[in-house]
Amino acid sequence: MRERYAEDRNVMTDVLSIYVPTFFIMIGLSIISPILSIYAKSFGVSYATAALAVSIYAVARLFFDIPVGVLGDRFGRRPVLLFGSFIITVSAFLCAYAQTFWELLLYRFIQGVGSSMWQTMRVTLLQDILRPEERGRILSYFQAFMLIGSSAGPTIGGVVAEIWGMRAPFYAYGLGSLICLILSYFFIKEPRKYRSNSSQNSLAFSLALVNQILKNATYSAACIATLTLFFLRTGLRSTLIPLYGEAELNLNKAEIGYAISLSTLTNLLVTIPVGHALDKFGRKIILVPSLIATSVVAIIFSFTNSFVDLSLACILLGLSTAGGGQASLALASDVTIEMPHGLSMGLYRVFGDVGFIIGPILVGIVSDAYGLKFPFYVVSAIVFISAIVVQLLSKETLHARKKLRSMHFNEADAYVK
Repeated sequence: MRERYAEDRNVMTDVLSIYVPTFFIMIGLSIISPILSIYAKSFGVSYATAALAVSIYAVARLFFDIPVGVLGDRFGRRPVLLFGSFIITVSAFLCAYAQTFWELLLYRFIQGVGSSMWQTMRVTLLQDILRPEERGRILSYFQAFMLIGSSAGPTIGGVVAEIWGMRAPFYAYGLGSLICLILSYFFIKEPRKYRSNSSQNSLAFSLALVNQILKNATYSAACIATLTLFFLRTGLRSTLIPLYGEAELNLNKAEIGYAISLSTLTNLLVTIPVGHALDKFGRKIILVPSLIATSVVAIIFSFTNSFVDLSLACILLGLSTAGGGQASLALASDVTIEMPHGLSMGLYRVFGDVGFIIGPILVGIVSDAYGLKFPFYVVSAIVFISAIVVQLLSKETLHARKKLRSMHFNEADAYVK
Protein backbone atom coordinates (compact mmCIF):
# COMPACT_ATOMS: atom_id res chain seq x y z
CA MET A 1 0.00 0.00 0.00
CA ARG A 2 3.02 2.29 0.27
CA GLU A 3 3.27 2.04 -3.51
CA ARG A 4 -0.24 3.45 -3.76
CA TYR A 5 0.75 6.28 -1.44
CA ALA A 6 3.74 7.03 -3.68
CA GLU A 7 1.44 7.18 -6.73
CA ASP A 8 -1.00 9.53 -5.01
CA ARG A 9 1.70 11.92 -3.83
CA ASN A 10 4.55 13.07 -6.06
CA VAL A 11 6.50 16.24 -6.71
CA MET A 12 3.75 17.78 -8.83
CA THR A 13 0.97 17.13 -6.31
CA ASP A 14 3.20 18.49 -3.53
CA VAL A 15 3.79 21.67 -5.53
CA LEU A 16 0.12 22.19 -6.39
CA SER A 17 -1.35 21.20 -3.01
CA ILE A 18 1.29 22.42 -0.54
CA TYR A 19 3.59 25.04 -1.99
CA VAL A 20 1.64 27.12 -4.51
CA PRO A 21 -1.46 27.67 -2.30
CA THR A 22 0.89 28.72 0.51
CA PHE A 23 2.52 31.25 -1.81
CA PHE A 24 -0.81 32.85 -2.73
CA ILE A 25 -2.01 33.03 0.87
CA MET A 26 1.25 34.61 2.04
CA ILE A 27 1.52 37.06 -0.84
CA GLY A 28 -2.07 38.12 -0.17
CA LEU A 29 -1.43 38.56 3.54
CA SER A 30 1.74 40.60 2.96
CA ILE A 31 0.15 42.71 0.20
CA ILE A 32 -1.89 44.59 2.81
CA SER A 33 1.00 45.04 5.26
CA PRO A 34 2.20 48.41 3.89
CA ILE A 35 -1.25 50.00 4.02
CA LEU A 36 -3.21 48.29 6.80
CA SER A 37 -2.35 50.75 9.58
CA ILE A 38 -2.74 53.71 7.22
CA TYR A 39 -6.11 52.40 6.03
CA ALA A 40 -7.27 51.93 9.62
CA LYS A 41 -6.11 55.44 10.51
CA SER A 42 -8.12 56.86 7.58
CA PHE A 43 -11.30 56.17 9.59
CA GLY A 44 -10.29 58.97 11.98
CA VAL A 45 -9.14 56.88 14.94
CA SER A 46 -5.98 57.32 17.02
CA TYR A 47 -2.73 55.55 16.24
CA ALA A 48 -3.18 53.22 19.19
CA THR A 49 -6.70 52.33 18.10
CA ALA A 50 -5.59 51.87 14.49
CA ALA A 51 -3.03 49.32 15.68
CA LEU A 52 -5.93 47.10 16.77
CA ALA A 53 -6.54 46.33 13.09
CA VAL A 54 -3.19 44.53 13.11
CA SER A 55 -3.33 42.84 16.52
CA ILE A 56 -6.96 41.67 16.39
CA TYR A 57 -5.99 39.28 13.60
CA ALA A 58 -3.46 37.52 15.83
CA VAL A 59 -5.84 37.54 18.81
CA ALA A 60 -8.46 35.69 16.74
CA ARG A 61 -5.91 33.07 15.73
CA LEU A 62 -4.80 32.64 19.34
CA PHE A 63 -8.32 31.85 20.55
CA PHE A 64 -9.28 29.57 17.66
CA ASP A 65 -6.11 27.50 17.06
CA ILE A 66 -7.06 24.68 19.47
CA PRO A 67 -10.81 24.53 18.61
CA VAL A 68 -9.87 24.46 14.92
CA GLY A 69 -7.46 21.59 15.56
CA VAL A 70 -10.24 19.68 17.32
CA LEU A 71 -12.59 20.31 14.39
CA GLY A 72 -9.94 18.99 12.02
CA ASP A 73 -9.59 15.81 14.06
CA ARG A 74 -13.35 15.30 14.12
CA PHE A 75 -14.48 16.27 10.63
CA GLY A 76 -11.30 16.04 8.56
CA ARG A 77 -8.54 18.41 7.50
CA ARG A 78 -9.79 19.19 4.00
CA PRO A 79 -13.22 20.70 4.84
CA VAL A 80 -11.81 22.87 7.64
CA LEU A 81 -8.94 24.08 5.44
CA LEU A 82 -11.26 24.86 2.52
CA PHE A 83 -13.71 26.71 4.76
CA GLY A 84 -10.82 28.70 6.24
CA SER A 85 -9.67 29.68 2.74
CA PHE A 86 -13.23 30.72 1.90
CA ILE A 87 -13.45 32.89 5.05
CA ILE A 88 -10.15 34.59 4.24
CA THR A 89 -11.30 35.33 0.70
CA VAL A 90 -14.69 36.77 1.70
CA SER A 91 -13.32 38.79 4.63
CA ALA A 92 -10.58 40.29 2.44
CA PHE A 93 -13.20 41.69 0.07
CA LEU A 94 -15.35 42.84 3.01
CA CYS A 95 -12.39 44.80 4.43
CA ALA A 96 -12.26 46.73 1.17
CA TYR A 97 -15.94 47.65 1.59
CA ALA A 98 -15.70 48.62 5.30
CA GLN A 99 -17.42 51.92 6.06
CA THR A 100 -16.31 52.33 9.70
CA PHE A 101 -13.25 51.34 11.71
CA TRP A 102 -15.24 48.96 13.90
CA GLU A 103 -16.60 47.26 10.81
CA LEU A 104 -13.02 46.84 9.58
CA LEU A 105 -12.06 45.43 12.98
CA LEU A 106 -14.84 42.85 12.79
CA TYR A 107 -13.75 41.72 9.32
CA ARG A 108 -10.12 41.49 10.45
CA PHE A 109 -11.19 39.31 13.39
CA ILE A 110 -13.11 37.02 11.03
CA GLN A 111 -10.06 36.98 8.77
CA GLY A 112 -7.96 35.84 11.74
CA VAL A 113 -10.38 32.97 12.35
CA GLY A 114 -10.05 31.93 8.71
CA SER A 115 -6.27 32.17 8.94
CA SER A 116 -6.31 29.94 12.03
CA MET A 117 -8.33 27.34 10.12
CA TRP A 118 -6.06 27.44 7.10
CA GLN A 119 -2.72 27.61 8.90
CA THR A 120 -3.53 24.99 11.54
CA MET A 121 -4.93 22.52 9.03
CA ARG A 122 -2.02 23.14 6.68
CA VAL A 123 0.61 22.16 9.27
CA THR A 124 -1.66 19.31 10.42
CA LEU A 125 -1.82 17.93 6.88
CA LEU A 126 1.96 18.18 6.67
CA GLN A 127 2.24 16.19 9.88
CA ASP A 128 -0.18 13.62 8.48
CA ILE A 129 1.52 13.02 5.15
CA LEU A 130 5.24 13.60 5.70
CA ARG A 131 7.55 10.74 6.52
CA PRO A 132 9.91 11.63 9.38
CA GLU A 133 12.97 11.25 7.16
CA GLU A 134 11.67 13.84 4.66
CA ARG A 135 10.00 16.22 7.10
CA GLY A 136 12.89 18.70 7.37
CA ARG A 137 13.40 19.28 3.66
CA ILE A 138 9.68 19.37 2.75
CA LEU A 139 9.09 21.91 5.52
CA SER A 140 11.99 23.93 4.12
CA TYR A 141 10.32 24.04 0.69
CA PHE A 142 7.10 25.06 2.41
CA GLN A 143 8.98 27.81 4.28
CA ALA A 144 10.67 28.97 1.06
CA PHE A 145 7.33 29.53 -0.68
CA MET A 146 6.08 31.40 2.39
CA LEU A 147 9.16 33.64 2.31
CA ILE A 148 8.82 34.30 -1.42
CA GLY A 149 5.21 35.35 -0.95
CA SER A 150 6.02 37.43 2.12
CA SER A 151 8.89 39.16 0.30
CA ALA A 152 6.99 39.99 -2.88
CA GLY A 153 3.73 41.05 -1.25
CA PRO A 154 4.69 44.41 0.32
CA THR A 155 6.11 45.75 -2.95
CA ILE A 156 3.04 44.68 -4.90
CA GLY A 157 0.74 46.08 -2.22
CA GLY A 158 2.49 49.44 -2.24
CA VAL A 159 2.29 49.74 -6.02
CA VAL A 160 -1.35 48.63 -6.12
CA ALA A 161 -2.29 51.13 -3.41
CA GLU A 162 -0.43 53.94 -5.17
CA ILE A 163 -2.22 53.31 -8.46
CA TRP A 164 -5.73 52.26 -7.37
CA GLY A 165 -6.04 53.48 -3.77
CA MET A 166 -5.80 52.00 -0.29
CA ARG A 167 -8.75 49.65 -0.69
CA ALA A 168 -7.27 47.97 -3.76
CA PRO A 169 -4.72 45.75 -1.90
CA PHE A 170 -7.61 44.04 -0.12
CA TYR A 171 -9.03 43.04 -3.49
CA ALA A 172 -5.61 41.65 -4.40
CA TYR A 173 -5.55 39.79 -1.08
CA GLY A 174 -8.97 38.32 -1.83
CA LEU A 175 -7.84 37.27 -5.31
CA GLY A 176 -4.77 35.49 -3.93
CA SER A 177 -6.91 33.70 -1.33
CA LEU A 178 -9.40 32.69 -4.02
CA ILE A 179 -6.62 31.12 -6.08
CA CYS A 180 -5.49 29.26 -2.95
CA LEU A 181 -9.06 28.05 -2.39
CA ILE A 182 -9.40 26.76 -5.97
CA LEU A 183 -6.06 24.95 -5.91
CA SER A 184 -6.79 23.45 -2.50
CA TYR A 185 -10.22 22.24 -3.63
CA PHE A 186 -8.80 20.33 -6.58
CA PHE A 187 -5.53 19.07 -5.14
CA ILE A 188 -5.93 18.63 -1.36
CA LYS A 189 -6.96 15.09 -0.43
CA GLU A 190 -8.08 13.78 2.93
CA PRO A 191 -5.85 11.25 4.74
CA ARG A 192 -8.26 8.40 5.49
CA LYS A 193 -6.71 7.52 8.84
CA TYR A 194 -7.44 10.89 10.40
CA ARG A 195 -10.99 11.33 9.20
CA SER A 196 -13.16 10.39 12.16
CA ASN A 197 -16.36 11.38 13.90
CA SER A 198 -15.44 9.48 17.05
CA SER A 199 -16.42 10.86 20.42
CA GLN A 200 -12.71 10.73 21.17
CA ASN A 201 -12.39 13.77 18.92
CA SER A 202 -14.81 15.81 21.03
CA LEU A 203 -13.69 19.13 22.43
CA ALA A 204 -13.84 17.91 26.05
CA PHE A 205 -11.78 14.80 25.33
CA SER A 206 -9.27 16.80 23.27
CA LEU A 207 -8.78 19.43 25.95
CA ALA A 208 -8.12 16.64 28.44
CA LEU A 209 -5.26 15.55 26.19
CA VAL A 210 -3.62 18.98 26.23
CA ASN A 211 -1.96 18.36 29.58
CA GLN A 212 -0.75 14.97 28.41
CA ILE A 213 0.74 16.45 25.26
CA LEU A 214 2.49 19.23 27.16
CA LYS A 215 4.02 16.68 29.54
CA ASN A 216 6.18 15.57 26.63
CA ALA A 217 9.32 17.60 27.32
CA THR A 218 10.48 17.61 23.69
CA TYR A 219 7.12 18.89 22.48
CA SER A 220 7.03 21.61 25.15
CA ALA A 221 10.58 22.66 24.24
CA ALA A 222 9.58 22.88 20.57
CA CYS A 223 6.61 25.07 21.54
CA ILE A 224 8.88 27.39 23.53
CA ALA A 225 11.19 27.61 20.53
CA THR A 226 8.37 28.58 18.17
CA LEU A 227 7.10 31.16 20.68
CA THR A 228 10.60 32.65 20.68
CA LEU A 229 10.83 32.66 16.89
CA PHE A 230 7.48 34.41 16.48
CA PHE A 231 8.53 36.85 19.21
CA LEU A 232 11.65 37.59 17.14
CA ARG A 233 9.61 38.07 13.98
CA THR A 234 7.31 40.73 15.38
CA GLY A 235 9.34 42.09 18.28
CA LEU A 236 12.79 42.34 16.74
CA ARG A 237 12.41 42.44 12.98
CA SER A 238 9.06 44.20 12.59
CA THR A 239 9.20 46.55 15.59
CA LEU A 240 12.63 47.14 17.14
CA ILE A 241 14.79 47.27 14.02
CA PRO A 242 12.60 49.89 12.27
CA LEU A 243 12.40 52.02 15.42
CA TYR A 244 16.14 51.78 16.06
CA GLY A 245 17.02 52.45 12.44
CA GLU A 246 14.93 55.62 12.32
CA ALA A 247 15.62 57.08 15.78
CA GLU A 248 19.23 56.02 16.42
CA LEU A 249 20.73 55.66 12.93
CA ASN A 250 18.70 58.38 11.18
CA LEU A 251 17.80 56.07 8.31
CA ASN A 252 14.84 56.68 6.06
CA LYS A 253 12.03 54.16 5.63
CA ALA A 254 13.42 52.89 2.32
CA GLU A 255 16.82 52.12 3.85
CA ILE A 256 15.20 50.32 6.78
CA GLY A 257 13.07 48.33 4.35
CA TYR A 258 16.11 47.36 2.28
CA ALA A 259 17.96 46.15 5.39
CA ILE A 260 15.05 44.01 6.57
CA SER A 261 14.59 42.63 3.05
CA LEU A 262 18.21 41.47 3.13
CA SER A 263 17.34 39.42 6.22
CA THR A 264 14.40 37.79 4.43
CA LEU A 265 16.41 37.15 1.27
CA THR A 266 19.31 35.58 3.18
CA ASN A 267 16.88 33.42 5.12
CA LEU A 268 15.30 32.29 1.86
CA LEU A 269 18.65 31.37 0.30
CA VAL A 270 19.69 29.06 3.14
CA THR A 271 16.29 27.67 4.17
CA ILE A 272 16.33 24.70 1.79
CA PRO A 273 19.94 23.60 2.54
CA VAL A 274 19.16 23.81 6.25
CA GLY A 275 16.01 21.73 5.69
CA HIS A 276 18.10 18.98 4.12
CA ALA A 277 20.49 19.21 7.08
CA LEU A 278 17.55 18.62 9.43
CA ASP A 279 16.89 15.29 7.74
CA LYS A 280 20.55 14.33 7.66
CA PHE A 281 21.89 15.47 11.03
CA GLY A 282 18.81 15.99 13.21
CA ARG A 283 16.41 18.63 14.51
CA LYS A 284 17.91 19.56 17.87
CA ILE A 285 21.45 19.83 16.53
CA ILE A 286 20.22 22.54 14.14
CA LEU A 287 17.74 24.30 16.42
CA VAL A 288 19.94 24.92 19.47
CA PRO A 289 22.90 26.48 17.58
CA SER A 290 20.41 28.53 15.57
CA LEU A 291 18.93 30.02 18.73
CA ILE A 292 22.36 30.67 20.26
CA ALA A 293 23.57 32.38 17.08
CA THR A 294 20.43 34.51 16.98
CA SER A 295 21.03 35.54 20.59
CA VAL A 296 24.49 36.80 19.61
CA VAL A 297 23.16 38.59 16.53
CA ALA A 298 20.58 40.43 18.65
CA ILE A 299 23.44 41.98 20.64
CA ILE A 300 25.31 42.88 17.45
CA PHE A 301 22.39 45.10 16.42
CA SER A 302 23.04 47.36 19.41
CA PHE A 303 26.52 48.17 18.04
CA THR A 304 25.39 49.16 14.55
CA ASN A 305 26.02 52.79 13.57
CA SER A 306 25.13 53.01 9.91
CA PHE A 307 23.00 51.58 7.13
CA VAL A 308 25.83 49.21 6.17
CA ASP A 309 26.19 47.99 9.75
CA LEU A 310 22.44 47.42 10.06
CA SER A 311 22.33 45.60 6.72
CA LEU A 312 25.15 43.26 7.75
CA ALA A 313 23.40 42.55 11.06
CA CYS A 314 20.18 41.78 9.17
CA ILE A 315 22.06 39.36 6.92
CA LEU A 316 23.41 37.61 10.00
CA LEU A 317 19.87 37.50 11.41
CA GLY A 318 18.62 35.82 8.24
CA LEU A 319 21.40 33.25 8.48
CA SER A 320 20.94 32.53 12.17
CA THR A 321 17.15 32.10 12.07
CA ALA A 322 17.09 29.89 8.96
CA GLY A 323 15.81 26.46 9.85
CA GLY A 324 14.55 27.36 13.31
CA GLY A 325 10.91 27.22 12.32
CA GLN A 326 11.27 23.93 10.45
CA ALA A 327 13.34 22.37 13.24
CA SER A 328 10.87 23.21 15.99
CA LEU A 329 7.89 22.07 13.90
CA ALA A 330 9.69 18.85 12.98
CA LEU A 331 10.42 18.17 16.67
CA ALA A 332 6.80 18.79 17.65
CA SER A 333 5.53 16.63 14.79
CA ASP A 334 7.91 13.75 15.44
CA VAL A 335 6.88 13.30 19.07
CA THR A 336 3.11 13.59 18.56
CA ILE A 337 2.67 10.94 15.87
CA GLU A 338 0.32 8.95 18.12
CA MET A 339 -1.61 12.00 19.34
CA PRO A 340 -4.48 13.70 17.47
CA HIS A 341 -2.59 15.76 14.93
CA GLY A 342 -5.10 18.60 14.73
CA LEU A 343 -4.99 19.14 18.48
CA SER A 344 -1.20 18.91 18.74
CA MET A 345 -0.65 21.33 15.85
CA GLY A 346 -3.34 23.71 17.10
CA LEU A 347 -1.68 23.81 20.51
CA TYR A 348 1.71 24.31 18.86
CA ARG A 349 0.36 27.28 16.91
CA VAL A 350 -1.05 28.83 20.10
CA PHE A 351 2.50 29.26 21.37
CA GLY A 352 3.54 30.91 18.11
CA ASP A 353 0.62 33.32 18.22
CA VAL A 354 1.42 34.23 21.84
CA GLY A 355 4.94 35.16 20.74
CA PHE A 356 3.47 37.07 17.79
CA ILE A 357 1.33 39.18 20.13
CA ILE A 358 3.74 39.83 23.01
CA GLY A 359 6.78 40.63 20.84
CA PRO A 360 5.86 44.24 19.93
CA ILE A 361 4.29 44.88 23.34
CA LEU A 362 7.36 43.83 25.34
CA VAL A 363 9.77 45.62 23.02
CA GLY A 364 7.66 48.78 23.25
CA ILE A 365 7.54 48.70 27.05
CA VAL A 366 11.30 48.14 27.41
CA SER A 367 12.07 50.81 24.79
CA ASP A 368 9.95 53.40 26.57
CA ALA A 369 11.65 52.63 29.88
CA TYR A 370 15.29 52.17 28.86
CA GLY A 371 15.78 53.43 25.31
CA LEU A 372 16.21 51.62 22.00
CA LYS A 373 19.51 49.83 22.65
CA PHE A 374 18.59 47.94 25.81
CA PRO A 375 15.76 45.90 24.19
CA PHE A 376 18.34 44.15 22.00
CA TYR A 377 19.91 42.74 25.17
CA VAL A 378 16.50 41.69 26.48
CA VAL A 379 15.74 39.93 23.20
CA SER A 380 19.16 38.26 23.28
CA ALA A 381 18.57 36.98 26.83
CA ILE A 382 15.12 35.59 25.95
CA VAL A 383 16.48 33.75 22.90
CA PHE A 384 19.45 32.38 24.83
CA ILE A 385 17.19 31.09 27.62
CA SER A 386 15.05 29.43 24.96
CA ALA A 387 18.16 27.70 23.58
CA ILE A 388 19.02 26.40 27.06
CA VAL A 389 15.47 25.11 27.55
CA VAL A 390 15.53 23.26 24.23
CA GLN A 391 18.96 21.81 24.98
CA LEU A 392 17.97 20.56 28.44
CA LEU A 393 14.40 19.39 27.79
CA SER A 394 14.30 18.05 24.27
CA LYS A 395 15.59 14.81 22.81
CA GLU A 396 16.73 14.25 19.26
CA THR A 397 13.93 12.61 17.29
CA LEU A 398 15.56 11.88 13.93
CA HIS A 399 17.23 8.64 15.11
CA ALA A 400 13.77 7.09 15.58
CA ARG A 401 12.59 7.80 12.05
CA LYS A 402 12.29 4.13 11.04
CA LYS A 403 10.15 3.39 14.06
CA LEU A 404 8.03 6.48 13.45
CA ARG A 405 7.52 5.53 9.83
CA SER A 406 6.40 2.02 10.68
CA MET A 407 3.97 3.45 13.23
CA HIS A 408 2.64 6.17 10.99
CA PHE A 409 2.55 4.89 7.42
CA ASN A 410 0.44 1.85 6.78
CA GLU A 411 -2.56 0.94 4.71
CA ALA A 412 -4.75 3.52 6.45
CA ASP A 413 -2.47 6.33 5.32
CA ALA A 414 -3.39 6.02 1.66
CA TYR A 415 -5.08 9.15 0.39
CA VAL A 416 -8.72 9.25 -0.62
CA LYS A 417 -10.66 12.06 -2.20
